[in-house]
Amino acid sequence: MDQNENLELMIISMVGLPARGKSYLSKKMARYLNWVGLKSKVFNIGMYRRSMVGVNCNSTFFDQENQEAVKARENCCFEAMNDIITFLTSSEGGQIAILDGTNTRVKRRRMVEQYFMEKMTKKYTLIWVESICNIQSIIENNILKTKLKSQDYNGWESDSAINDFRNRIKEYEKVYETMSVQNDGENSTYIQIINQNSQIVMRNLKGYLPSKLLSYLINLHTGERPIYFTRHGESEHNTKHLIGGDSSLSQLGRKYAERLKEFCEEESKTFSKYTEKCVVYCSTLKRTIETSEYLKFLGSRSSIKALDEINTGICDGLTYQEVQQKYPKDFEERNKDKLRYRYPRGESYLDMIQRIEPIIFELERHNGPVIVVGHQGILRCLYGYFSLAPIEEIPVIDFPLNTLIKFVPEAYGFTEERFNFDPESGKVTKITSGQKYKDDLIHTPLLEMKKNDSFY
Repeated sequence: MDQNENLELMIISMVGLPARGKSYLSKKMARYLNWVGLKSKVFNIGMYRRSMVGVNCNSTFFDQENQEAVKARENCCFEAMNDIITFLTSSEGGQIAILDGTNTRVKRRRMVEQYFMEKMTKKYTLIWVESICNIQSIIENNILKTKLKSQDYNGWESDSAINDFRNRIKEYEKVYETMSVQNDGENSTYIQIINQNSQIVMRNLKGYLPSKLLSYLINLHTGERPIYFTRHGESEHNTKHLIGGDSSLSQLGRKYAERLKEFCEEESKTFSKYTEKCVVYCSTLKRTIETSEYLKFLGSRSSIKALDEINTGICDGLTYQEVQQKYPKDFEERNKDKLRYRYPRGESYLDMIQRIEPIIFELERHNGPVIVVGHQGILRCLYGYFSLAPIEEIPVIDFPLNTLIKFVPEAYGFTEERFNFDPESGKVTKITSGQKYKDDLIHTPLLEMKKNDSFY
């Protein structure tokens, strides 16, 4: 966003034992920060280790007494930090970098701080984010769901891989020094997330961005649950190709709402397994309220002003052809930059993203199914967050009427299903999304694989 151009640079450095959700948090933070317009990337030290050392490093590689391995891991950290400095100070225009690693020792954390202090040529803020978890069931679940899929264990038997990773954790536990005033000093800035947000500890957190980051982290959890996005049924204004307004559903729109109800009745048969009940959100406009009326059997239903469609200002109630005729300059400006174009007396897509930020927090916080009955512009913004869509592409995401998108957030991403409804016949067709976005929030080390036999 333009207003972010002069914001101070920020480095977020993770702390914590393996299988505590550090990479999950890193990716989620990068996703959120990019969505609000702050160019951010994750620099995962493990990826540097795989590039520089190889993937066949068993638990002995992480033994603190193995001095050769300690040196190799430090070199991987230096490479990651060098790339962070390039990202933040070069023409690439990076604003926030996330150093994803264990950083479990005080000595390592001081080394990181000192290196950035000496090498960074621009002003920056360094924040430590420590993930602490002592609930064994969560740790074991993390091992099974994420670590067994790691490149480190390609070709391994499951039991052997699990045992090796548990031994890796033990090696880190031997030297683990948690963040504290005693360990890290009075001036260290950090956030500690304990047992998946059952407790949050923060120290020396000041300023706009750190506070924004904390608000986001407070609402995160790792549980899987479905999130459904659908536009309202066809409205009277849709039939006339009019922008905005507050019209009711057309006859076809009511038929879609009926089909949606039938579909959700089937889906709801699985909802009892979640820890929280299903909630339905809609805007304050008639067409979403009338559509969501058909879903009130699910329980809680909230009409929220933040979910109202983009405010089209003086163009409200016009067709796009009429806008082109009456306001040719505005029509041209919108075509050139749909993301930043603000309707006279109205809003831009960037304004909408800022407006619905609390909705993202709520979607992340809720531990049960969520159904959002919204408008095209609003759903583009929400979909853009979950799908990793580049912010510039959010205003042109395809989100047609009579379509339901089902998202299921997972450890490092999501699964997506789309369902197209024929309101007249009731036929529902499961389709694949035409939009596929690459997860480019993770920096890929541009290093040649260097085989070192001592580590194999």
